[in-house]
This record gives sequence, structure tokens and C-alpha cells, in this order.
Amino acid sequence: MIDDGSSDSTASICHSLGVIVIRNSRRMGKGLALKRGLIEALKHDPDIVVILDADGQHSPSDIPKLTRPIEELEADIVIGSRYSKKTAQEIPRLRKFGLSVINKLSSYLIKTRIKDSQSGFRAYGKSSVGRVLSYTSTGYGVETEQLALADLYGFRIMEVPVKVTYKGLTHTSKANSFYHGSIIVFTIIRIVVEKRSLLIFGVSGLILLVGAIITGIDMIHIFNETRYFSIPLALISLGLLLIGSLLVVISFILYTLKKIREK
Repeated sequence: MIDDGSSDSTASICHSLGVIVIRNSRRMGKGLALKRGLIEALKHDPDIVVILDADGQHSPSDIPKLTRPIEELEADIVIGSRYSKKTAQEIPRLRKFGLSVINKLSSYLIKTRIKDSQSGFRAYGKSSVGRVLSYTSTGYGVETEQLALADLYGFRIMEVPVKVTYKGLTHTSKANSFYHGSIIVFTIIRIVVEKRSLLIFGVSGLILLVGAIITGIDMIHIFNETRYFSIPLALISLGLLLIGSLLVVISFILYTLKKIREK
């Protein structure tokens, strides 16, 4: 069990029950807490690692549903989906809307169609755990980044319907919903930029360089015709040249870092 700096008796109760507790002395964020848990799990050489949020939404009785596809070699990662017809009705409307927006944005990152990209109830095959551990998110963007990494490395992702309980749970998340969602959206944007850095920055830089050349040629043409040196055109051409060159360099740096990370 991972205790991310709780102030109640959670850790001591788990210790008394013989549970291995990995405890942070202060709140570190979900991403870092989960990474500590996965690293600890790998020390025991597991065939399958199951993670389960401690907010009471999910039932441990559903764990066999998640592990079965991995045991039968049908998937490398299995997500417990809250989007079955029955359980989806229990999800609060605001949360359901937010999840639908995030799921839509996440679809731009991964080829596999995932209905519940933010589910914290997941099972990982042994080969996939080490790869998804390379995420950098410290907070709530961890689920999204794990899926992006799984897709990058070609792991098979599957969803299975699980039971979910919202009734009676007054605080299913410790974070403000808007803040929570903003962190995930920011993570998605960051990953898109990293994946498409050569396209976004490189193409933009080349366009600006072409603009600098055209402006420079126009400035030279005016000077040859009238002997008038246009300072505004010169400044525009120089500005486009500098910004365009900077964007091209940034694109290559990001692309190189991405390749190093993939290796």
C-alpha cells in the first residue's frame, strides 16, 4: 500500500494487518506515489501488478476481471472501465462531462480507443510495468501519460467493465475537480507537443524562415530600385530569421530528447 503523506491512522492500521506500507513523509502527488509503489512491486518479480485507488469507488472483487486477459495473453494492460451502461448512470454529471472531454483529448495520443482513460483501477503485465514507469507526471496526469507510453511501446490495452460506487462517497478526490482536470489537459498538451515537436516547432520555424527570406528579398529589391534602405523591413526580416531559427533548433532538441527517452 502507498500512503502519500496521510495524517490519519491509515498506515498504522495497514501495518497491523501485515500489509507492506510505502509511506511518503509528506504529500508528493499521485504520480510520484504510484511510481514508488510500482518500483516496490517490481522488487518482488510479479507476473501481474494491479493498482487500485483508495477512494472506495472500486471493488477488489473485480481484480480477477482485470488479470484474466493478461493471464490468457490477450492484453498487456487492462483498465477497469466505469463506462458500462449500469455504472455510468451513477457517475455525477459534472464528472461524467469532464471525463468525456478528457477521454476525447486522450484519443489524440493513443491508437486504441479508450472509454475510461482516467480509471485508477488497472492491471499491468510484467513486461509493461518497467516501460510505463518512465512517465514524468507527478500528479493526476499519470494515467494519461502511462497510456501514451504504452501506445508508444506497442503494448496491447484492453478495457473491462467493473463495478463502481459513488453513492455515499462525499470526497472521491482530494483535488478540486477543475484543478484536477486542468492538470490532465496540460499533461495531454505536453505529450502532444513532445510527440509532434518536429512538426509543430519545425514547420512553424521553416515558415518563419521563408517569411524572413521573402521580406529580405523585398527589402533588397526596394533598395536596388530606389536606394532606400527600409529599416522596418530589415527589422521584420531579422526578427523572422531569429525566431524561425530558434524554433527549428528547439524542434531538433525536443526530437532528440524524445528519441533518447524512447531508447
